[in-house]
Amino acid sequence: MASVNLERLLGRRVFSKEGHCVGHLEEILAEADGDELVITEYHVGVFAAFERLSASSFGTALLDLVRLRHRKGIYRVPWDKLDISDPARLTLGCAEQEFATMQPRVRVKH
Repeated sequence: MASVNLERLLGRRVFSKEGHCVGHLEEILAEADGDELVITEYHVGVFAAFERLSASSFGTALLDLVRLRHRKGIYRVPWDKLDISDPARLTLGCAEQEFATMQPRVRVKH
């Protein structure tokens, strides 16, 4: 298996199987599995970058101010639904219709 520098993927456009740009890759989530990290999902979309801001109290306040905190537009793509074998052209492994159903889970932080 070829290795991919994940940090170079961030900000790249993500294309559907049909060739349409569906957004930019904004975040890569991974979980520890013994001594390794295993990718669990990718966050794609215009609001995924804003979601990263919500990890801080400043970011949360900013998102609340502009009413983006729970907005649709962040797509959580399972690890096996994004082909990263060509880092110059990230491609969904599913149809656009299936991609549209990958809306965010609501996370409430207290």
